[in-house]
Amino acid sequence: MIYCLVAVAVAFGAYGMTRSGGSVVAGSTLAKVVSGDLEIVVLEGGSINALESLELKSQVETREGVKILSLVDEGYDVTPEDVESEKILIKLDPTEMKEQIELHDIEFENAQTALTDTDEERAIQATESQNEIKIARQTARFALMDLEKYLGQGASMKVLSIRDLPADEASLLRYEEDFRKRLVGGGAKESEQEAESEPLTNEEIISRGDWVRIDFAKFLEDEELGDGEAQQELRKRLDELLVAQSEYAVELENVTGSERLAKERFITKATLDKERVALKKAEIKELSMETQLELYRRYEFPKQAEELLTKYEDALNLLDREKKEALAKLAQAAAKFRNAEQMFKMATKKRDELDEQLESCTIVASKPGLVVYGSNDRDRSYYGSEEQIEEGAQVRYKQTIITIPDMRRMGVKVSIQESHIKKIETGQKVRIVADAETDKVLNGEVKKVAVLPDSRRSFLSPNQKVYPIEIHIDGTHDWLKPGMSVKIEIVVEELKDILKIPLQAVMVEAGEMVAYIDRDGVMERRLIEIGGFSDEFIEVKEGLSEGEFVFLSKPDIGDGVEVEEKSNSD
Repeated sequence: MIYCLVAVAVAFGAYGMTRSGGSVVAGSTLAKVVSGDLEIVVLEGGSINALESLELKSQVETREGVKILSLVDEGYDVTPEDVESEKILIKLDPTEMKEQIELHDIEFENAQTALTDTDEERAIQATESQNEIKIARQTARFALMDLEKYLGQGASMKVLSIRDLPADEASLLRYEEDFRKRLVGGGAKESEQEAESEPLTNEEIISRGDWVRIDFAKFLEDEELGDGEAQQELRKRLDELLVAQSEYAVELENVTGSERLAKERFITKATLDKERVALKKAEIKELSMETQLELYRRYEFPKQAEELLTKYEDALNLLDREKKEALAKLAQAAAKFRNAEQMFKMATKKRDELDEQLESCTIVASKPGLVVYGSNDRDRSYYGSEEQIEEGAQVRYKQTIITIPDMRRMGVKVSIQESHIKKIETGQKVRIVADAETDKVLNGEVKKVAVLPDSRRSFLSPNQKVYPIEIHIDGTHDWLKPGMSVKIEIVVEELKDILKIPLQAVMVEAGEMVAYIDRDGVMERRLIEIGGFSDEFIEVKEGLSEGEFVFLSKPDIGDGVEVEEKSNSD
């Protein structure tokens, strides 16, 4: 890079300085080696932009964009009065948006109707389920009452305790409250027991059942029945047997007396036979009563008790089943309602969005400032796919139509070549000169340095890598406008108290850096070592001394000028 700059400097020609009392004046081709400070700068061009801007974008979401019906002139200065009066800056064509709203109204009404219907269905299902559960609960209560009525309260509670079933109103209520536990972890104890043992066969499952068998006949043997229907029936049968036994005893006594009278021939044989027939009938009746009592004890009572207990168990199972079905139906109804509710919310949201987009077809002033068409980032449309911002143009969704920059804080966006980017750091001082105001020098500072090259520039010029940086301008300047072209000087290094010569005094010969020295009319070729450089001067580290004079271009050897060779090692 140094060689290129020196070669360019040689092409500039004579520097136009001469030796006169130790000073350099116009009209000579010599320059003096001086000591002093030297600023190393990077020169680039850029454009002014606002650091903060209000971008007014199209919020109308259509397939092919929306047409601009009218917009304020570019460069118009939006005043605080315009903001207060809500001056219209942009009007977009609302036709397509109105059509979308009309079409969506049908969808919205359908969603609203579906929400109302599913809400009513949910309420109806809740009422039906409550009624079904109420009937099942009543059936269970009546079945419990029938069992208690038949066995008596004490026996009933004992039987239900054996089966681990609710035996009264309070325990029945607790049974219902434990429904969800049975639903979630039903059969947990049984499952644990089964897990510890071998799996049951089908025959074992059928024979085992899911309950403990109760010997109801023992309740009669142990006289444990309460004052219920079964006890009343037992008493009735015992009374009938006692009557039959009494009748048999009477008839037996009659026959015995009649047999004694018949021996004495006090009564006829026919009368005796009649007495004997009556005795036989009494005997048969007694045997019948005994048999009926035994059948009641062994079969009828256990059967009736088991049936009533089974009915009670079935009623409890029905109650659980009705609750499960109620939960399932209510869950389905709730799911339908939630789905309809979600669809209605989506339809409402879309309706609100369409209304907002319709309102956004008219964009009013919300901030004072200068109107600029398009985005701050003008390179955003480098593909050429966007129309120029003007009345009648089509703008896409989220495209910036107008930018109102904050003129109080301005900056410069610059693209730095890959060869210079390592020299650039945040915090470096910058001098800025606008092309339109070359007599005014602005100060600034590097605030952002990109880590990666600009991908958009890389797309257009793959071999040219540039890195965008952002510079903030110090102070406020009313004459600065966005888009103004500027030249910037980034001070990358400040060299203190060094030897320096004009850039064009350094020449490249056979790959070496040389300078030609005037030593009292004798031209001397000197090898030198250079350092940093600016656009005018270059640092000389070795080979020259302060006060020496160097030629600004290579002298013509044919002029008879004597040339001496001297290296910096001499």
